[in-house]
Amino acid sequence: MTIRRTCFWASLLPAMLVALSTAPADVSAQTTYACKTQSGIAYRSSAPCPRSNQTPGMVYYGPTEKPRHDSSRPPPKVDRAGEEIGYMSAKCATMQDGIRTGPARGLSRETLQEARNTFNRECGDERRKASREVWKDKREREKAAEREQELAQQRKQESSAAEERYRNQCAEMRISIRSRKQRANPTEGELRDLALFESRFKDRCGE
Repeated sequence: MTIRRTCFWASLLPAMLVALSTAPADVSAQTTYACKTQSGIAYRSSAPCPRSNQTPGMVYYGPTEKPRHDSSRPPPKVDRAGEEIGYMSAKCATMQDGIRTGPARGLSRETLQEARNTFNRECGDERRKASREVWKDKREREKAAEREQELAQQRKQESSAAEERYRNQCAEMRISIRSRKQRANPTEGELRDLALFESRFKDRCGE
């Protein structure tokens, strides 16, 4: 395979050199050659490989400099569609969206201005009404969020108050049990009441 590939390029080399000798100066200046000496040492050159080389290298075509980037301007930025477009009729919504995307589609200033004039004449009132609807719905969402926040705060406060009452009641029951146990010569009825009270205390306070 290596012998065939070397012979193939060796047979094409004269034709390549003839083509390069007739190429314009700017093309040859941008061509890099990968050659080999008779002893087999590889090297690159801006000139064609010598014909005397018995083992010529491959010829690489291409610019030696980095390609220049296209300096054309990027396409115009397209703004987001306003929320009011969802409150407008299909006709006016299509017209407004066409004006919004006009610069990116290459419409001229005159065409865009004419489209704006037509839109203001035929859809101006509808757009103003749609804008009011957008503001109204936005305000309603804000009020609903505020009410939900107030309810969450109220539930948190109620939960904290209930927790505080629970701790106070358990503390009072604990003090009452300690006081009853300190009584001298308790009656059988007092002992039964103490046992029941301790049972309720354990069920309620987990102690």
